[in-house]
Amino acid sequence: MSYADFATGGAPFAGGTKGGLNALSDAALRARFLGYRLNVAKRYRVIGVDDLVRVLPEAKGYVSTKLDGELWFLVKRGDDLALCAYNGRVLHGIRLLDEARTRLAGAPDLILAGELIAVADNDRARVSGVARALHDDAEAERLRFFAFDVLEVDGKDQLAEPYGTKLALLRGWLEGGERVGVMTTVEADVKEVSDYYKEWVTSTSRFEGAVFRTDGGVVWKLKPTFTLDAVIIAFGTRITNGQPELRELQVALLRDDGTWHLLGSVGGGLTSDERGAWYQRLSKLEVPSRFRLANRDGALCRFVPPQIVVELRCSDLLVTDADEIPNTRVRLNYDPATGWSSAGAAPIPAMLFPVVLRERTDKSPDRACVGIEQVTQRVSLEDAAPVARSAGREAAVLDRRVYVKGDTAVRKVVLLETGGDGRLQAPYVVYGTDYSVGRAEPLKATLKTASTREKADALVEAWLAENVKRGWVALGAEPEPVAEKPKRKKKGDE
Repeated sequence: MSYADFATGGAPFAGGTKGGLNALSDAALRARFLGYRLNVAKRYRVIGVDDLVRVLPEAKGYVSTKLDGELWFLVKRGDDLALCAYNGRVLHGIRLLDEARTRLAGAPDLILAGELIAVADNDRARVSGVARALHDDAEAERLRFFAFDVLEVDGKDQLAEPYGTKLALLRGWLEGGERVGVMTTVEADVKEVSDYYKEWVTSTSRFEGAVFRTDGGVVWKLKPTFTLDAVIIAFGTRITNGQPELRELQVALLRDDGTWHLLGSVGGGLTSDERGAWYQRLSKLEVPSRFRLANRDGALCRFVPPQIVVELRCSDLLVTDADEIPNTRVRLNYDPATGWSSAGAAPIPAMLFPVVLRERTDKSPDRACVGIEQVTQRVSLEDAAPVARSAGREAAVLDRRVYVKGDTAVRKVVLLETGGDGRLQAPYVVYGTDYSVGRAEPLKATLKTASTREKADALVEAWLAENVKRGWVALGAEPEPVAEKPKRKKKGDE
């Protein structure tokens, strides 16, 4: 199996060949890797160490160290070997594979899943080191591969096999390897898992976390939570018991180009009293924004200056969604005179289970305190380039209808052309509002997106049919006359 047999467009690297994104031309292999990523690795259940006893089964399983690296696959075909990633990157003939070739001599054709890491001098391996090593031949000597699963042996699928069986195969092939080996794994029950976690993660911080597997195929990823400092740039609201309060905070990190990169929304960790206090405080700081941001209820968020720093806790950062598309959010510019405006979208990881811990009055909204390095030190975004908004395509209002009922009720629907191309932003948005003074929740809103103007117009017509009925009058139009009821005739009247 030469490099040209299954990949294209390679460049010299570390004594062999490196293929970039989508270099893997073998469609069957690419589908195999992507299927594993989506159906196995992405289904790991993430829990904190405090939930170990409550969540994990009582039966024995296998606990492994969790290295901070990238998922790659070791492929053996005949006497040749290659390392491949699910996104089509390929390493072939590099020095790292020399040791594997010796250890796997005489073994059948196989596909192994494992973690590609870059060892560090004075700290534990981090995924950012892998990105550096893959872009710098001098750093390639730091690369290591540790296998933890068996996908195929001699063309036969192994995923349904008991994990103990697969672990025995891995140990027979790669146990004791220095550059290519087996992930440290021991058999343990739930109580022992906690002890190993303390030894591997809590006491020494040598590893990112731990992984617990059972022969039934369920996998738990045990990771410590971590904190981030971010700036509040917007907030969403809701009505609770007739009073407005904070629904969620929209937070951002500062990039080296001076733009604020939206990290996401967070509402967990706040009491009812805190939500009310945040609402009162943030409402007084509202500033204009040419960029519109909806919360989960479909209502528009309100923007504030980037001046309040909060500390967040989350359990993981997700670079891609379930379909392996990079998580992408807008970058924003802030001008004290004109407010917020979009600077285009770019990849940024999504927070998993974020909660608000506290305001950090001791920190400032600058790169040192709220820089995007807080996430890029944990995950690599180098393979996903920023996606800028097309020049000259500003948002435009295509249709706007306003209806009133009496002096206290208003319903409005607006059709917007966003300027988006459908990849990162829907081309059309239909936004409806329903305001009534006498309701417990005065303002209700809906937001729907459409890929074509025809579909957007259909959404507008559907909104009108549902919301504009008898008694509602277009703003500025005369009310419909109310027909008088015919008088009932009395007896004797002819």
